[in-house]
Amino acid sequence: MATRSESKENTRQLLLQAAREAVAGQGSAALSLRDVARRAGVVPSAIYRHFESRDALLTQLILDAYTGLAESVEEAASGSRSPASWRSAAQALRTWALRNQHEFLLIYGTPVPGYRAPDVTTAAAARVAAVFISSTPDSLELPIDSALREQLAAPAAEFGVSAERLAHALADVSQLVGALILELGGHFVGTADPADHLWDHILTAQSRRLAG
Repeated sequence: MATRSESKENTRQLLLQAAREAVAGQGSAALSLRDVARRAGVVPSAIYRHFESRDALLTQLILDAYTGLAESVEEAASGSRSPASWRSAAQALRTWALRNQHEFLLIYGTPVPGYRAPDVTTAAAARVAAVFISSTPDSLELPIDSALREQLAAPAAEFGVSAERLAHALADVSQLVGALILELGGHFVGTADPADHLWDHILTAQSRRLAG
């Protein structure tokens, strides 16, 4: 027989799964606690024992998505710093995105109206970014605009890298995320669909530049 804490955790996971199904079926903007409770087969009041509001539930979904993605790219990169580890992390990024399309769009797609993400989600997002930043070779110190250098000075210090290195890593990650959003949205149909070859082209170009 499950203990009270185990039963509570089981219900929490049931609610989170129901929430993921709701997001997949109706989109994150339409997420409601009452609908999640209905999908999970619990009375509406029961959900408040786990999530005080829709925003709290959204936050947990976002945290779970970032954690799952971070674990995938961290494992792929294996902690090394090279164009090869970058490419492995990027491949893991796409694999995860294609397998978890709605979760990927929840964290990188259109913001949910009325939802303001707390700072804890920023820290979770940084865990994903850190993999790519750490995979960027130290030798990649190409000059950047002084205004951008000033803007990135504080976050670069937090990551323990130069503003130049952070700028190039963010630019390349932005290209990867942007390409995935276009792919998931069906925007390559008629040109580069399926997008496997285009993705390989992007990674080859990035890897060559990272290799100098």
